[in-house]
Amino acid sequence: MNDNNSLLGGGLIARALKNEGVELIFSLSGGHINPIYDGCLTEGIQIIDTHHEQAAVHMAEGWARYRGKPGVAVVTAGPGVINALPGMAVAAQSGVPLVLIGGRSSLARRDIGAMQDIDQLELMRPLTKWSRQVYQVERIPEYIATAFRQAISGRPGPVFLEIPVDIMNEKAALENVRFPSAYYCTARPCAEDKEIAKASELLSSAERPLILAGSGVFWSGAAAELIEFAEAYGIPVYTRNMGRGTFPENHNLAGGFFPIGLMQADVVLILGTRLDWTVGYGRPPLLKMSTKTIHVDIEPSEIGQNRPADAGLVGDVKAILTQLHEGLKGKEMNVEDSWAGTIQVMSTAAKESNLQGVDPEALPIHPAMLCQKLGSLLPENASLVVDGGDIAVFANLTMDALTPSSLIWIGAFGHLGVGLPFAIAGKLADPGRPVFQLTGDGAYGFSAMEFSTAVRHRVPIITIIANDGGWGQIRRRQKLDYGRTIGVELGAIRYDQIAQTLGGFGAHVEKLDDLDTVLQEAIDSGLPSCINVKTEPDTGCSSMDLPWKIN
Repeated sequence: MNDNNSLLGGGLIARALKNEGVELIFSLSGGHINPIYDGCLTEGIQIIDTHHEQAAVHMAEGWARYRGKPGVAVVTAGPGVINALPGMAVAAQSGVPLVLIGGRSSLARRDIGAMQDIDQLELMRPLTKWSRQVYQVERIPEYIATAFRQAISGRPGPVFLEIPVDIMNEKAALENVRFPSAYYCTARPCAEDKEIAKASELLSSAERPLILAGSGVFWSGAAAELIEFAEAYGIPVYTRNMGRGTFPENHNLAGGFFPIGLMQADVVLILGTRLDWTVGYGRPPLLKMSTKTIHVDIEPSEIGQNRPADAGLVGDVKAILTQLHEGLKGKEMNVEDSWAGTIQVMSTAAKESNLQGVDPEALPIHPAMLCQKLGSLLPENASLVVDGGDIAVFANLTMDALTPSSLIWIGAFGHLGVGLPFAIAGKLADPGRPVFQLTGDGAYGFSAMEFSTAVRHRVPIITIIANDGGWGQIRRRQKLDYGRTIGVELGAIRYDQIAQTLGGFGAHVEKLDDLDTVLQEAIDSGLPSCINVKTEPDTGCSSMDLPWKIN
């Protein structure tokens, strides 16, 4: 029991989380973490209990993607930690800060065959920035403070803290406990002056400069600086990953998501994004070797990755944009008058290419038509979470992001099943914002039972499933490569009926004209909703078919 002069370890955990401003945790219950649950009840921290630990970690990541600060997941020992591994891999690949707290068997019974005992730190180390175990109850607040600091320092990422159950149940005198303070560094690292000067010369002499803005813009809170910088010098902007919406894609300088203009650029300013497969590894044919690049990243090892950087600026994106702004003052820019218009024409053509030859009246519904229709129906302040294969590509290429976190996609890792957890976390993080999920039927199946989580916690997200009855992207590739298919058919699963059974709103749509009415019914219901849309099974817009993809 706790008293005024002492706390159990579980209570210390909850109080330390509360000191970090944590409002809720995502978790699946287990015996090794009961003391944390008890502490959260005392401290007023809400527990969003899930059906699977993987979903709990995805929700913690989703919370971070909406709030811009670490989400928290708590899982029990052994199987609970193992089930959390995929979620940690996703967060690590995406560079998203979250704190995972895992229970562990007691120190007293270590290495003698205790229930659910396994070396969890070794499992977590490859997937985390920082992994530690607590050995002394009085030091719990120190370790939790360090975990949060590690998650957001430098390039953000997931961290893991393991706490044995006997430590959680041990009582600590508060006079012996130190609750850390003033342990965050607020300074923003800046680039070297000589590199700023070099970058400024490249930009001022460029005739066809472009900005490729990624997640680093979001995590540094540099949306306003990016808009100001682009407008000041007339430089068009493409956005990637969490960078989407930091530069509104209806702006006259916006290129959107599809970076086809890189082929014609002479200088590219790369802001906080990796040169991975989604941008052809920064190599020809998408990005010519003759094109000058200025690479900005908080992580020094990213500079020069996959292609040489003509200027490498290591530091915080927000700070470096300010430095570049100063460096360009007084310099004459040489941007072609027609350059921004050229990018706009290319962007429009790329979007329209997805609809070429598509019959809007055809049945089943073409996924590109579904994306176009949905884009016209979503409220202006809505956030859309995209999950899946073909439907995710169509959505990214055809739908605009106008504000931060308004269009969220998993990115280069290609992990499926994040959509429903991300959407639930997004609605919890910003209850006044309408949150929608657009997903494929296969991707939805990974986390489908989390719809029950949304019902139980009264989180009115709306899911639209593009249901083509299988793993469409893989099915199409098998047909092209082998002339036959195997292991790619799922059948016509009525996820809308499952939603109704779980206590939500469900509807089945076969005609595009019916989507308007059904979507409004879902909104009016105030319930978690699932709209199951039958889509064309033999068409797609595969990322595997991009002309610059290097295998």
